[in-house]
Amino acid sequence: MAGDGGRAALSYPGISVVRRTEGEIVDHTWIPVGEEPTFADDEALITALHAAWRWTRPAA
Repeated sequence: MAGDGGRAALSYPGISVVRRTEGEIVDHTWIPVGEEPTFADDEALITALHAAWRWTRPAA
């Protein structure tokens, strides 16, 4: 890290779910997943996507 101004970059696999209204970000959810996603990772992603889809569609 010498000569880089003390900055470090961290990379972690995951999925970002972003909600927008009229082009503006109104919510952001980060779903971390490891190199080999687990059942719990899958369930967290399904839950976040479900919430995002329900948020974007009016109730029937």
